Amino acid sequence: MSYRSTVSRQPEALADSLAAAQAELAGLDLAPLGTGLVAVTGVGASSAAAVVVAAELQRRGRRAFAVRSGEMMAGHDLADIVLALSHRGRSVETVEALRKLPRAKSLAITNDSESPLAEAASFHVRLANGGDATPSSTGYTATLLVAGLAVDGIQGASGADWAGLPAQAAALLAGAAEKMPRLAQLFADRRAIDCVGAGASIGTADGASLLIREAARIPASGYETRHYLHGPMESMDETTGVVLFGDTREIELAHNLEEIGVPVLLVTSRQDIGDAGKRTVIHVPEAENLILRGILDIFAAQLLAAELSDAADLTDVQFRYKQTDTKILAA
Repeated sequence: MSYRSTVSRQPEALADSLAAAQAELAGLDLAPLGTGLVAVTGVGASSAAAVVVAAELQRRGRRAFAVRSGEMMAGHDLADIVLALSHRGRSVETVEALRKLPRAKSLAITNDSESPLAEAASFHVRLANGGDATPSSTGYTATLLVAGLAVDGIQGASGADWAGLPAQAAALLAGAAEKMPRLAQLFADRRAIDCVGAGASIGTADGASLLIREAARIPASGYETRHYLHGPMESMDETTGVVLFGDTREIELAHNLEEIGVPVLLVTSRQDIGDAGKRTVIHVPEAENLILRGILDIFAAQLLAAELSDAADLTDVQFRYKQTDTKILAA
């Protein structure tokens, strides 16, 4: 299945995952996950998603943090609760993280209820996004959606319009697609691309940088906004590009970068800023729920990665480096 085709399937994949997860959650009593310190974990794109989910838990008043699963494999008693994210549920590090913390209550979110991660967890909720491609598109957003529903199940309803998400996804993808010819020209032949955001958007920036690395093989990195101001941005110039996610300091940062000739994509809910010079703006709806906002923000990055992949003649090219020790094979 091609990358572009899975991105275009986002509305359907989100609708299917919404229905499946709501049905499963209706039959689960998540009260045991209601107190204690929460670790949200995953590897790769799931690690980026974990940052978004942990930020929403913090916003809701929970003590929570994101941690890569490889950092939990030593078995240190880091948390009372573990939310484990893995699309297929076969990531060695994430499964091992749960196995090394048998006293912690855990919730796994995967697309396979018989996966090793599902079997290792106290609770499991299934995705229903269908097939995914490399880099991950529907798997990433479905993971966030189901995590958002699970957080609501643990903490109480947040008021997020999950039912309206598939229609929002369709509208945002259509709007972002109109900006892609401009972005393809401005971001052509970049030697490096930085992705930047604050709070939950640190995870979105990390996920976006991974998309660009995987799809277009362009060196890309994710940074927290305020940290980026303290030196990392100094290497950026007219031969690079920056993708910004946010509504506050990111606006001024977009101006700073454009002034020195850096092409910028700004994904923001602010309506008082638009395209100018080398700055391209994609507007998204405001969302108090940080997981919902993380889903809305990533669509632009997915489409940009597809554009850069096409420009590099890498459309749907598979990974060059084959790993033999990162997935638990099916029996």
